[in-house]
Amino acid sequence: MPKRKLNNVTKRSDGRWMARETFGYNLDGSPNRKTFYGKTAEEAHKKMDTYSRQVENGLNVDAENITFAQWLTLWMAEYKLNVLRPHTFDTYEDFVKNHISPALGRHKLMKLRPEHLQTFINGLTRKDNEPMSSSGVKQIKTIMSGALSQAVKNGLITRNPADALSLPKSRTKRKVGAFTQSEQMALLDQLSDHRLYGLFVTALGTGARIGEILALRWMEVDLVNNEMSVIRAVSRSKDRDVSTEGGKPKSSLKVSEPKTEAGNRTIPLTREIQNALVKHRDDQLTDRKNAGDAWTDNGLVFCTALGDLLEPRNVTRLYHKQRAIAGIPNLPFHSLRHTFATNAITADMDYYYLSRIMGHANISITLDTYADYMPDKSRSEMGKLEGVLQIKIV
Repeated sequence: MPKRKLNNVTKRSDGRWMARETFGYNLDGSPNRKTFYGKTAEEAHKKMDTYSRQVENGLNVDAENITFAQWLTLWMAEYKLNVLRPHTFDTYEDFVKNHISPALGRHKLMKLRPEHLQTFINGLTRKDNEPMSSSGVKQIKTIMSGALSQAVKNGLITRNPADALSLPKSRTKRKVGAFTQSEQMALLDQLSDHRLYGLFVTALGTGARIGEILALRWMEVDLVNNEMSVIRAVSRSKDRDVSTEGGKPKSSLKVSEPKTEAGNRTIPLTREIQNALVKHRDDQLTDRKNAGDAWTDNGLVFCTALGDLLEPRNVTRLYHKQRAIAGIPNLPFHSLRHTFATNAITADMDYYYLSRIMGHANISITLDTYADYMPDKSRSEMGKLEGVLQIKIV
């Protein structure tokens, strides 16, 4: 039986066979010419056929030339910049720049394998000096999976290698830091004469995040019905639309909506918080009179002496300075939120309503985060079954 004629296949002077074909055009408009080599004419032609079928099935003609680092840069700019909150985009960008691209960016996108990703992920948790936190590892997996999923949709690759990733089990669960009752009182006593005393009372009394508190306006505080609405948050992020010397964008404070739908919430206020806010409002009127024409009316509950947004880093510095003077443990500002939650659990608050007040997307986050503070609650609840079985001991 005669061999079938193989088109576009020629023999080279070195004895190898070469198949050539043009597959459409590249993104820059140039013809996408491909060359395939083989020890036999059939082998070279088979490689060409395989590539041809991939193109017919949606594989982008430029796919072979794109590295993972190049695709991550394109994906961030075209698919994430206008979707993510500015602060979240900055976080993604830092993970890509400092971790993902240095380790995996050199790989061609089409040749990126699940084992490349798995080895990289495993290495993040095996660092001798400072292993990455489980939340950081999860964030990196989310970034890689999202970028590669989009690459599949764009026809750059045929399947997502991140689908095969298995996250290493966290060695130890990070314990939630919270202040004792006496430590809370020591901190508030130390801050009692400060103009931002009400801010710390609000943090301890509502569990709101620092960005949510600093974005709070008086229009969102109802001192008659004793509640406040959390609908905004402030954070510092890069100004990408402003060209700066050296090409590095500056940063500024930006107000945005909470990250999740659950973040938009109404928090009831205790009488203690109400009283602190009333006093703070009166003190703010004095600040406003002293500032005169220099005052900027942003309607903020907690602001600078001129009415502008407070810098979260400055509030954190104030907190640590006063915390150290008060002689209480070195816990981050965010621990005031955790302290509120542990106070609520101690006071026997229903976990569902605690979850709503905290702004958690679901109650499982609350239960998982504060599980270590719930054993006594479990025992007291179990005590309700005493005598139900009426077991007789013979």
